[in-house]
Amino acid sequence: MFLVAPLQVASGDLFVLVNDAPTPYSLLNLSVQLFAFLRQHLVPLFMPIFAALSFACLCLPLAEKRRRLLIDVMYGFIALRLALLFLILNLMIFLPPSDRVLLFAQLLLFVPCLLLVWGWIYWRVDSHFVAAGKGRIFSSSTSGDDIPPPSDYFMASFTSLLTKTLDNFNAKTRFGRSLIYLHGIMVWDIMGLALSRAIALAAA
Repeated sequence: MFLVAPLQVASGDLFVLVNDAPTPYSLLNLSVQLFAFLRQHLVPLFMPIFAALSFACLCLPLAEKRRRLLIDVMYGFIALRLALLFLILNLMIFLPPSDRVLLFAQLLLFVPCLLLVWGWIYWRVDSHFVAAGKGRIFSSSTSGDDIPPPSDYFMASFTSLLTKTLDNFNAKTRFGRSLIYLHGIMVWDIMGLALSRAIALAAA
């Protein structure tokens, strides 16, 4: 979370910088204005709250369930913004902004956020099913039959950049397979956008 939050703040700063340079597309202008508004008005409001919650999780003797709940709330806001930005990035391909570097820079900031958030999703979903007595929905060959450590879930998420299939990380249920499939769609979509934008910048 301490890595994702600064990246998302930097992403919002880019939208603020281009907010005064409207494009011919009203839908794209509204989207940029939305993210610029979030960065200018809501982020300063939520940063002290996030700092207080982070301090509570790290320093106060909270119960494990309460600590996880606070972390889930913070990650939930981060994941929501990530989903909104994913839609905007795809929109920018069909309605390209006048600033040719904007989309490519946003993609570079988006990729690590996407991978870190999906690592958290895998871990929390699997932990929830185990805590509910329903058993694991993911298996990892690096940890055998034991519950994988959190690092395995994040490693599986980052491995998706290098291979079409997660060889050492598999889903045991239909819901788990659906999550892996959705994750793969988002990763390959973003990689395709980054490649197409890199080609466009080179051609220009």
